[in-house]
Amino acid sequence: MTRRELLAAAGRAVEHLAQDIEGIAAVIGSPEYHLAQGGGRRVDVYNSAFFFDGRGSVKAWRKQNLVDYDLVDERRYFTSGGQDVELAMLEGLSMGISVGEDIEGPESPMKKQAEAGADFLVSIGSFPYYFGQEANTQELLSQIARKTGKPVFWVNQVGANDEAIFAGQSLAIDGEGHICARGSAFQEELIVVEMEDIEVRGQMPPVTANSIAMLHSALVLGIRDYAAKSGFNDVVIGLSGGLDSAITACLAVEALGSGHVHCVSLPSPYTSPQSITDAKELADNLVCDLKIIPISDVLASVKSTLLDSFIDVNQDVAEENIQARLRGMFCMALANKYGWLLLNASNKSELAVGYTTLYGDMSGSLAVLSDVYKSDLYRLADWINREKEVIPVSILTKPPSAELRPNQLDADSLPPYNILDGILRLVIEEGKTREEIAEAGYPQETVDEVLRLLVRSEYKRRQAAPGLRVTRRGFGRGWRMPLAAKHQWFWDISCADE
Repeated sequence: MTRRELLAAAGRAVEHLAQDIEGIAAVIGSPEYHLAQGGGRRVDVYNSAFFFDGRGSVKAWRKQNLVDYDLVDERRYFTSGGQDVELAMLEGLSMGISVGEDIEGPESPMKKQAEAGADFLVSIGSFPYYFGQEANTQELLSQIARKTGKPVFWVNQVGANDEAIFAGQSLAIDGEGHICARGSAFQEELIVVEMEDIEVRGQMPPVTANSIAMLHSALVLGIRDYAAKSGFNDVVIGLSGGLDSAITACLAVEALGSGHVHCVSLPSPYTSPQSITDAKELADNLVCDLKIIPISDVLASVKSTLLDSFIDVNQDVAEENIQARLRGMFCMALANKYGWLLLNASNKSELAVGYTTLYGDMSGSLAVLSDVYKSDLYRLADWINREKEVIPVSILTKPPSAELRPNQLDADSLPPYNILDGILRLVIEEGKTREEIAEAGYPQETVDEVLRLLVRSEYKRRQAAPGLRVTRRGFGRGWRMPLAAKHQWFWDISCADE
């Protein structure tokens, strides 16, 4: 919002819409700007809802309750609107118009509009999707309708922009607080609603209470919009034969179609025959092309080149990471050559504790699963397989492994995922302290180790691909933790034994 050309383009669009919209009224959101009082070059920018009366006239309602949280930095860019209560007139009825969080609080502009005599209330917003968000918003709007005795119409954005995913699910609520019309989740549509006094009538599509089904739809929309808005038609995915890349491929096929999803298997000397078989079977089930590019010879060449530099030093994670980085290099080469978008398959559990390789399996333009815990991926896989076996059962039943050394298992380096994810949820999304997490029933030693890993892995997360946000708190713009700090952020781990 600091770019004058963007603000000017938005202003021209509003002017054109005022001339183009004829015979109907419309409420449309857009930034609004004016030179600040006192001259100079400072500009006041408002987050506004514009009311077009269909006869060439347009008026703005400016958002008052600006918010700052994770994905939203409104106070950095916008000026709060005035406190005057104004109503719009439509077919002899008065209408209150508000934006986003102006529906909240005991002194909210929406409630003041109702008190000023509005016959019905309209709110437009862009509320990002996360687990449970839809239920919270519905209850708030129903309470407003009941308390004011006014019908409420809430229109929420649909689509994905970078990290944020918007579910839509717009609502029409009668003056008694009953939901009378609802938009579908994660898809654009036209909903016709009739209102008579405080009664409202409209369509009510089936609603799913399945959070995993919602998660699945959110991720599909996130991939589809990210690719389309970035100018890509095709994606490439490294298929390891493991769960994360399998789910990423399934989501990509649903988002873009199997003909636009390209898979590559990059076996090393430590890749099990079963993993190669699983990758082939998955690609067949998805009707995707699969390239198999063995990296054993290239790995041997790199090790030979480094032999003198690594002399008298035992093999360790350095050799393991070479494999991951070779795979990343080959995937990026294919993406560059054919103009494909490389999708990253790292999950939130791995990203939290650094169980992932910079410039290796962290390569990619979009981290599809970076806000999904490993334990939730099994539930997501069950949903994908609900009608037929798409993801081979062997992928779901074998112990997770990076397969970078003989007989390697994730459990060699990490707590069981159900324990790891439980601790991570408490610290990342609920902000619990070290002591509170232990009081929840997790072993203190395990808690301390997870916190150490979380703190030490920040430098990796800072260099990670942008990820799709599906929880209250992810590792993107809203995380904002220091890379270097003498005092440990979050918890002072040095006090762990006191």
